[in-house]
Amino acid sequence: MNLALLLAARGLDPASLIAHRNTLDPRDASPDAPSIEALAATGHDLVYERMQNGRVFGPEAQILSFRAEAGGRARLAGFRRLRARRPGVAPGDIVYDYDVAHLLHDFIGRAKYPTFYDAFPLEGVDDLVGRLVVQWPKPYMRRRLRADDAGLVIVGS
Repeated sequence: MNLALLLAARGLDPASLIAHRNTLDPRDASPDAPSIEALAATGHDLVYERMQNGRVFGPEAQILSFRAEAGGRARLAGFRRLRARRPGVAPGDIVYDYDVAHLLHDFIGRAKYPTFYDAFPLEGVDDLVGRLVVQWPKPYMRRRLRADDAGLVIVGS
């Protein structure tokens, strides 16, 4: 079964959703955050996703957030509406979260167009968060796909 069929069965329009495979940029890795898994263990992988170089999600988008795993797999980490802020303006919850301060500074230091997003939870797949795993189609460097991409095949739940 592919992701689009599952979403449609739940009353969601997969063509209007973006699936995002969240990875840790090697330039942002540190002893405190060596991998996206380490960020997930502290609940900061979704915070990191809200820091992008440019408006990669547009001004507003509905995002199925997947955490990258080995072998091109990706695990559902959240479903949210992301709304872009003015360029360079970081949300207070990121600025004052001292556990991710190093990530924020590393990101700002390397990003040409630092863009931050506010996040608003969406309903419809809450029971699948942490359980639903898809195989991400190659090339894996394509981190954003429409959720109706036929290559997003469910491999576990």
